[in-house]
Parts: sequence; C-alpha cells; structure tokens
Amino acid sequence: MKEEKRLYTVRELREAVGHDLLGEHLAYSLARLHGFRLGKRLVVPAHVVEALLEGKLDLEAALLEARKRRGRA
Repeated sequence: MKEEKRLYTVRELREAVGHDLLGEHLAYSLARLHGFRLGKRLVVPAHVVEALLEGKLDLEAALLEARKRRGRA
C-alpha cells in the first residue's frame, strides 16, 4: 500500500505545482510562510500543497515576501 506524502521539500513542491507556474523564489517564500525547517530542509505540509493546487491559497503574501527578500518591495 502506497502512503501519501505528508511533507514536501521546496523542489517537490515545485514539481507538484509545475516549474513554469511556481518560481524558485516564490516557492521558498511560500515555504517560509507556511512551512517549517526539518533539520536543514525547509518543508511544506501536504495540506498547503493541496490548497495551492485547488486555488484556495492566496499567494499575495508569499509574493510580497519574495519581493522583500529580493529587495523589490
């Protein structure tokens, strides 16, 4: 029996959503806002990925965070 993933790394998050739809900086910002560190890895819970895929997650806060980190806010 195959178990469902409970946590996604940033790379796995981008693969699930699509590299063309979710850039690296935005994915990291999203992970910083809704995820947590597990050792050195930044991980995102599966329910956040599901909400993102269903369009229920507002990306504005993550986009603002990404722009702040890039110095474009």
